Amino acid sequence: MGLFGRKKEPRRHKGGVAELVPVPDMADLPKAKLQSPAKYLGTLTESGEKVVGQSLSVQSSARLNLAPVGIDVVRMAGSFRIPAEAMRGATTGEEFAGKRVESLLVVRWEHDDQPWRTGFRMDVSKNIKSGPSAPDVDQWVRTISKMARKAGETK
Repeated sequence: MGLFGRKKEPRRHKGGVAELVPVPDMADLPKAKLQSPAKYLGTLTESGEKVVGQSLSVQSSARLNLAPVGIDVVRMAGSFRIPAEAMRGATTGEEFAGKRVESLLVVRWEHDDQPWRTGFRMDVSKNIKSGPSAPDVDQWVRTISKMARKAGETK
């Protein structure tokens, strides 16, 4: 509790977005179930508004690393982790933020008690040849959704 018995607000960054979970150094990333290069398309609220702050509105190349702890989104514009306990599932589709997208992965998650949707255009042509890789978006959807169900059961 903060001053005067009010609930202490989480630390916020530009745009009113609470700090995201950081990604560890590359050498300390957990062993991946799936990895893939992708294009980070942005993060939207459930009502479809773009989330601004902490570089969440900046489209950029990314490397996705899905491990039991969550999804590490590694990118020059600002890396962050979507923790497993924050994941609510994943879907695929043809459109994100009003634009047509091939090989679309949409991760549903919560941050600071807000439901969000983060979009990625999976680059299946450049998947890692050695180690875990993602031959298709559906595999990512199944794996993330299964992790989200398990996390929901342990709450």
